[in-house]
Amino acid sequence: MKRYDAIVIGAGVGGLGAALLMASAGKRVALFEKRAWPGGRIGSSKRDGFTVDFGVHLISRGEKGPLIQLLDRCGVDHGIEFTKVRPIQSTGGENFKFPQDLKGRVPDKDFDAVIKMVTDVKGMSDEETHEFDSQTLEEFLDGYTTDPFVHACVSQIGFIYCCIPEYRLSAGEFARCLKWEAEAHASGYPSGGCIAILNAYMNGLEQYGVDTYFGTPVDKVVVEGGKAVGVLAGREEYRADMIVSNAGIQETVSDLVGAEHFDAAYVDYVKSLEISFVSIIARFALDTVISPEIKMLSGFSSVPVKEYNDKLMAGEVPEELNSFIVVPSSFDSSVAPEGKQLVMMTTAVPAGIKDEYCPAILEALIDLAETHFPGLREHALFVEKVFPSDAARIMGEDGAGIGIAQQAGQAGKDRPAIKTPVEGLYIVGAEAGGAGVGTELAANSAIEFFDTYVA
Repeated sequence: MKRYDAIVIGAGVGGLGAALLMASAGKRVALFEKRAWPGGRIGSSKRDGFTVDFGVHLISRGEKGPLIQLLDRCGVDHGIEFTKVRPIQSTGGENFKFPQDLKGRVPDKDFDAVIKMVTDVKGMSDEETHEFDSQTLEEFLDGYTTDPFVHACVSQIGFIYCCIPEYRLSAGEFARCLKWEAEAHASGYPSGGCIAILNAYMNGLEQYGVDTYFGTPVDKVVVEGGKAVGVLAGREEYRADMIVSNAGIQETVSDLVGAEHFDAAYVDYVKSLEISFVSIIARFALDTVISPEIKMLSGFSSVPVKEYNDKLMAGEVPEELNSFIVVPSSFDSSVAPEGKQLVMMTTAVPAGIKDEYCPAILEALIDLAETHFPGLREHALFVEKVFPSDAARIMGEDGAGIGIAQQAGQAGKDRPAIKTPVEGLYIVGAEAGGAGVGTELAANSAIEFFDTYVA
């Protein structure tokens, strides 16, 4: 039986970050991952000379954000640089920058209201944002303007941050994401693709002697006397003083630990937690470069947000789709062979949407992308299509774009706690603690875990 100071389950960003922080502090750490590769949503693969990210990413705060702060804090020499980008929005075939280009598209009073909202948010302290944790973004924005075009535009920004619409998204979480991004002014794409971040974390684990067990699923967390004391994996038992799970809070409680080890109220609470929207993704590797000026484009429908999502759930494809298109090869030439291009696109849909509705939505997404990249289909060397059922099989969490949704009642001060009622058992990643955009949320969770319970 092997013994460690800490065992981490799951090699997503939260698990990698927690393992690296503990190991750099002198802890003996083991990391278990059921798949043969690490990275979760930030992982990448190589194919025909292309480096293809699993998710459709920009890094909100780039080199100034927690993904890189964590590496620097642990003394990992990563050499990652970022190509900065200013997000561009699009609707009705026209591109514009938020918020200034709303002027003339909405009444002056509503434009002034948006400017005031953005100014107010940027002026908030982090503590002040928590006053709005339990309020939805829709409710918060209504305090400034009820213009439906403004709501559709701001809701799409919230979607990019947190993968849920304005009528669910916590206004406090939106405020943090917006102000942190504005303060950093460093949104961008990492040199070498997102796999460069993953490789840096893996190098850090090697640097500090973390034992990694890939392709080794944890079957059970061992609990004795109300305390988590180890795990069973690959017919072996491993013991540790701390068990840190990046396997998802619901999966950890129900499957790895077992409901019998928690009181009924906590089990019911965990079951009640809602996940973010799920993603439909297409990845196009092209034999030529089309529209080289486009790096990132966010498109939104002018249809009222709730009506838009009701249409999706009913199997209707809206005439205008919400979309997020990223062209990694426009940031970093190393992710595609010379003279070729990599185009990634996604649209978020409600969790629980019927599988049979998804192919038509994806084709509409590709049609939309082709208006910006003429000849997209005919120049494809290969196309990878990812539906929610695929993401659920690969990533778990029912294919959630992020994880436990950062919605009102589940964000900020209302976020599920990292420390569980079982002594010695902790949850990290986009499931508990933390704040921020996507992978940065997961990194912040790891930092919060370490600073609160280890350091």
